[in-house]
Amino acid sequence: MPLKIIICGAGIGGLSAAGYLRAKHDVTVLERGELDFTVNDYGLSVVSNSFNLLEKAGIKSENLDLAIMTHLWLRGPNNEEVRTTHFDTRARFGGAPSVLVKRAKLQKELLRFATDAEFPGSPAKIFQNTKVTRVDPLAGKVWTEDGQTFEGDLIVGADGIYSVVRSAVLGEEISSSIRTYDTLTFMAQLSVEDLQSDPSFAFLSDPTTQAGLCSAHANSGPHIHQRILTYHTSPRGLQVVGYTSEKEFTEKFNSSKTAIIRDIPISRVEEDFGPEFAEGFVNLFRHSQIDAWRIRDVAPLDRWFSGKALLIGDAAHAVTPHAGQGCNVTIEDAEALGYLLKDVESPDAIPEILQKFMALRKDRVDFVTRRSHELGHLQTEEDKTKEPITSEDFARKIYTYQGVEKALNAPNNPAMGSMKLAS
Repeated sequence: MPLKIIICGAGIGGLSAAGYLRAKHDVTVLERGELDFTVNDYGLSVVSNSFNLLEKAGIKSENLDLAIMTHLWLRGPNNEEVRTTHFDTRARFGGAPSVLVKRAKLQKELLRFATDAEFPGSPAKIFQNTKVTRVDPLAGKVWTEDGQTFEGDLIVGADGIYSVVRSAVLGEEISSSIRTYDTLTFMAQLSVEDLQSDPSFAFLSDPTTQAGLCSAHANSGPHIHQRILTYHTSPRGLQVVGYTSEKEFTEKFNSSKTAIIRDIPISRVEEDFGPEFAEGFVNLFRHSQIDAWRIRDVAPLDRWFSGKALLIGDAAHAVTPHAGQGCNVTIEDAEALGYLLKDVESPDAIPEILQKFMALRKDRVDFVTRRSHELGHLQTEEDKTKEPITSEDFARKIYTYQGVEKALNAPNNPAMGSMKLAS
């Protein structure tokens, strides 16, 4: 008999999980808002470790309006070339490409994965504007703001960093596991045509030929940890992101209980980045609305599950964006859960599967978190005592991932130990 699975959240993690799980089970997705793919749209990297999983599942590249990553450019604060690196995971590892895409395009394609008759199994049922307010992990029950009650064999918490399901699993306040770092990003969008007035950015002007990410760091002084990233989000567009300290925005973030503050004046970007970076970099922010995004993550959790409830993605292990792996490890979670549950017909088997899932996933996610902290200069005192993770070690361990079936068959598979303990 198919399991009855309730997924809280219809973001990238929730819809990915719905797509993988619907092949064998009865899936219901509860989304607190409306699936409006024009709101909070921004660019992200879908690297080979997750893109190969999506390709195997039947996601269509032509629906994503993507740019294929071929290069990483390291520039000085005056836009002088420091190093140019070829970044083509197809050539380097013989697998899938890594791509740059708008979140809305990816989320819309994942909705098709979850609901279209083209894919195996019964389409997932999507409830929009259905805000989850309470979860009982032991009973497998979910209550929503509009008075509905849902009951299932498994509740999957894919409800993001402010996870109601995590609060129920841990028995603590929603915000207690969230960490901030006095760091934000100013974010803006621009078109390829917007670059044409500045020939120093010619290397970014033809993403159909070469596309990727440009990183420029401040050299010295109080701005030493500032950096500006510019990367493609489609064959026609780019996103520019400036990392800096929160300053007066700390109080605004806290008082408004939000992680995004809209319509930042360009003068504020000039104030932070003008002293150290060339005018050309500051000008990249002039082509659209500028928003401030707070950098946060979730402290490592000792458990991701309780009773009939399991956390995945940002609800379990939100990471800072510096390693570009947030959505990727979330998609890996979804694929792993779908695989581990594919032959399960009885709810009695679920506790063992949840233990196995966490054993397979936690060390890998912790590795990504540590690398992200290193890149963002956010290490804990304990992490500072460890040997830094090299870019080569990170690439070989993360980008070459081929899914949970191969991970299960790998030497020193951590899940084997957990299964012996459980038996």
